[in-house]
Amino acid sequence: MAEHVLALDLGTTGVRALVVGADGAIRARAWRPLTARFPHPGWLEQDPAEYWRRSNETVRAALDAARLSARDLAAIGVVTQRATALAWDADHGVPLGPAIGWQDQRTEARVGELVAQGIPVSTMTSATKLAWLLHHEPALREASRTRRLRLGTPDVWLTDRLTGGAAFATDASQASCTGLYDLRSGAWSAPALELFEIECAWLPALFATNAVVGETPRAWLGASVPVAARAGDQQAATFAQGALAPGAAKLTVGTSAILELHRGDAPPRASRGAYPLALWELEHARRAFCLEGTVVTAGAAIEWLVDLGLLASAGDLDAVAARAPTPEGVVCVPALQGLGTPYLDGSARAMLLGLSRGSRVEHVVRAMLEGIAQRCADVCEALAPAPGPLRVDGGLARSEAFVAALADALGREVWRAAEIETTALGAAYLAGLAVGVWRSAEEAVATAAAPTRIAPRIPDAQRRERRAAWQRAVERAQSG
Repeated sequence: MAEHVLALDLGTTGVRALVVGADGAIRARAWRPLTARFPHPGWLEQDPAEYWRRSNETVRAALDAARLSARDLAAIGVVTQRATALAWDADHGVPLGPAIGWQDQRTEARVGELVAQGIPVSTMTSATKLAWLLHHEPALREASRTRRLRLGTPDVWLTDRLTGGAAFATDASQASCTGLYDLRSGAWSAPALELFEIECAWLPALFATNAVVGETPRAWLGASVPVAARAGDQQAATFAQGALAPGAAKLTVGTSAILELHRGDAPPRASRGAYPLALWELEHARRAFCLEGTVVTAGAAIEWLVDLGLLASAGDLDAVAARAPTPEGVVCVPALQGLGTPYLDGSARAMLLGLSRGSRVEHVVRAMLEGIAQRCADVCEALAPAPGPLRVDGGLARSEAFVAALADALGREVWRAAEIETTALGAAYLAGLAVGVWRSAEEAVATAAAPTRIAPRIPDAQRRERRAAWQRAVERAQSG
């Protein structure tokens, strides 16, 4: 029996492939960049054809690096950015327009109208983007008349291409990010489809997160491989981090920082600026749900420091921060794109406070790190994960200075994943679970290397003082 799993992880900036063995070891990895277009202020478009082309390249490069062939693969798992909207022709498998990125703001005015009517919707869901494509791309209207139209998110598109057009499928984790899914029934929402003038026939069928939905054509890699999982990036990272029980949580600190809190097998209510989503639906098991809280600007704030010339590169972060053990009174509220959970204040703006003639670059860098950590603490306090360590992953989690600041702000131990690319690892675990590489979710995640443990360094009284000072700074950022 083949005992390797290939994970295909399509993000916003690039595509990654991992080859994972049954022992959990990563045999090889490959990455290719993706391009983005910004045709108007606030718009973000990508090319669905490039999604597939780069995915094809990374799969082949990872197999070559592992010195394996398709015959050595038990399954392929797919994990992607969520809520990006795209359309294609079912007969010919060609895109019918651009992929509208999840950060795209072109539907902001329409979202404002709907929110004013009391309809909970956001520009960061797929629904208004799909409606925009239907109204502005003539090719979609023609395809709908001839029953050739397919609408979906990147996971649906990649699954379609991986199976030669045979599988038109998604799962609850991705569907719940579209704004078109009913969390309680586990089906597409008829009222939402009517509101956005979308027909159910244009949308993919819903399968378990770890269901086998098809196989790759033999001609593609030389052997057929089951396509065995699809998931949203944040949900896959939650699975890989072993947050499998209610109350468990993980924090991914990348461009933004996103906390996923497992809430069990019943859909939770929205709470303190956090949104209810499906985590996953495993075959022969009930669906699991979560609350998701967001720090809008996390790693992106470090990139902003690079843009300003205060850091030569993000890789210099710890070296510069080490020159200032404390920010010496400097406070930074990293609200460069507003404030997410629990404030949901898009009008809030970043602030740099407490500067003096003695302030140096390293104090500003240190203040930014601590500001991001405090925002993560805001989200954790709002969602209230179970007591104990918090699982952390993502690019900014590589920074020793940041994870130390995070542990201090939280007042709890932080467990940093040994494999930072947990989204891809989660897709591998889910796919392997579908075909018997692992017998249970617990067995799959137990193959992960032990995390690094970072304990708080300051007493709780000092932590509370810092939190109180932080809240005063946030109030100033909100008041302008």
